[in-house]
Amino acid sequence: MIKLNLKTSNKSQEQIKQYLEENVSGMLADKINNGVKITKDNKTLLNKKDLDGFWKFATDEAQKQAEKGANGAYVDNETVFGWAIHYFEEDSIEGNLYNEDGTEYKIEMPKPTPKIETKPKKPENKQATLFDLMNEENSEQVENEEVEQEIEQESIIEEQNHKINAVTGEIVDEKLPFDMETAKYLTSILDGKVTIKGD
Repeated sequence: MIKLNLKTSNKSQEQIKQYLEENVSGMLADKINNGVKITKDNKTLLNKKDLDGFWKFATDEAQKQAEKGANGAYVDNETVFGWAIHYFEEDSIEGNLYNEDGTEYKIEMPKPTPKIETKPKKPENKQATLFDLMNEENSEQVENEEVEQEIEQESIIEEQNHKINAVTGEIVDEKLPFDMETAKYLTSILDGKVTIKGD
């Protein structure tokens, strides 16, 4: 008979252990006694199962078989022994997990990111300095001067482009030369000959 390193805490667990020792293969006995290496969270861990873990597994299986609304279920010994073999044999069922150095594996919970509350900045009630006031006054003055210059230039251009004939009262183009003697605008000067408007 194979000896298994399983601790028991009650008579039911002793019956399960005895059944396993009488029925398991050498390979399964090795899994039970030494555990199985598994990979979880990118780490190599040792998965060791015990009878307490099996008892929880068997209780969950019994609840699945219970009728809806029932407080319990009847499960015969052969079914429970079959669950025991399945529990210890199946590598995907996790028992107690240990790191390679023998310490118990604990799932690392991600550290919560501290919440940084950002409050909107209140506008500062800053009193204007003499320098600020001078700059503001200077910038307004420069703006006003620029506007005045633009207006003055526009009126000069308009005056230059349109002159009123003192004799006829007509608006005339000042680009044409004015003959003071005839009080007429010259339309062109070609080869020293002058053509007078209206001739």
